[in-house]
Amino acid sequence: MPERCRKRTNQDRGTDEVKQDRSLLLYVLLSFVTFSVYHFYFMDLWAKDVNILCEKDGKHTVGVEKMMLFSVLTFGVYKYVWIAEIVDRIRDNAAEYDVEVRQDSETFFVWMILVPVLGYLVAMYRAIQDTNRLAEAYERSRQKRTEVHDNPNTKPPPPCMRGRLSGLTGSLAGRSFELIPGRSVELGRNPAEVSLIVRGEKISRIHCTVQYNGKDLGFNITDHSRNGVFVNGVRIPYNVPTYVSGKSIVALADGANKFQLIEAADEDDRSPALGADNEE
Repeated sequence: MPERCRKRTNQDRGTDEVKQDRSLLLYVLLSFVTFSVYHFYFMDLWAKDVNILCEKDGKHTVGVEKMMLFSVLTFGVYKYVWIAEIVDRIRDNAAEYDVEVRQDSETFFVWMILVPVLGYLVAMYRAIQDTNRLAEAYERSRQKRTEVHDNPNTKPPPPCMRGRLSGLTGSLAGRSFELIPGRSVELGRNPAEVSLIVRGEKISRIHCTVQYNGKDLGFNITDHSRNGVFVNGVRIPYNVPTYVSGKSIVALADGANKFQLIEAADEDDRSPALGADNEE
């Protein structure tokens, strides 16, 4: 049965290549010619490849030696349980490779019970085809990773972008806060109603809300105050979400509290997460 597996070392993994062209006909013919010797070789290699293909599920299918031992102890029953568990691992990991499979352990046993001998061959054919589909998808993915690793001209993926609100003057001068895309952040003087407390005589309880819209989509600011919100010196409409581009300067009320809206890469951003205690 599958068991919790240890991490494989580089020696265990080898090159991690898996066989993509298993054939039921070849399996049957060579098993017959070799008096079942090839059958055990086939099963052992199948189990090893399934352990590579399904490594992320944290399970481990035992090798053919243990399978044979347990089969002897269970009068041959364990062999079919072992195969059925391989079939289920293939099914459970198919989504990881965006592959459709046609069989699970239940259909495997249905074929065996309803159509003796021939049903086993049909079930094995379906299991082999499903394994080949996963193996092909795995090899495509592995080849892409190898090409990227071996190509010195391959550019790294661009860093994730996120918004920041950076205090320039006033009670939060010199402090910077991360803005999570799609989430509005309230600024004002009432700690019970806002995410960022801003101190000042002309600051309203909830002065405004700021929202970062995501990479290259800028920010939205909504003014809820009596004394206004000014973006680059221009007052924005009251209670109307207003688009603001990155690097804009935002002044609240009389301008004693000013902020800059910044879009920055993760690797360049050292802002504390918004929501941390900002009372001083």
